[in-house]
Amino acid sequence: MKEKECCSICSKKTDDGLYLLRIYICQACEKEMIQTSADDPKYQFFIEQMNKAHRTMIYS
Repeated sequence: MKEKECCSICSKKTDDGLYLLRIYICQACEKEMIQTSADDPKYQFFIEQMNKAHRTMIYS
């Protein structure tokens, strides 16, 4: 059984995600990110969450 990881976008623990540049993203967030257009306000949220996760990785 796979260990559950914490999604860098929604903070939920899942075992169905993927790693993008060592940042874990759950399948639900990945799907929503792909379907969100760049002019949608939610798109900026995803950018900010990825930046936050990336900065955390650098300084850890």
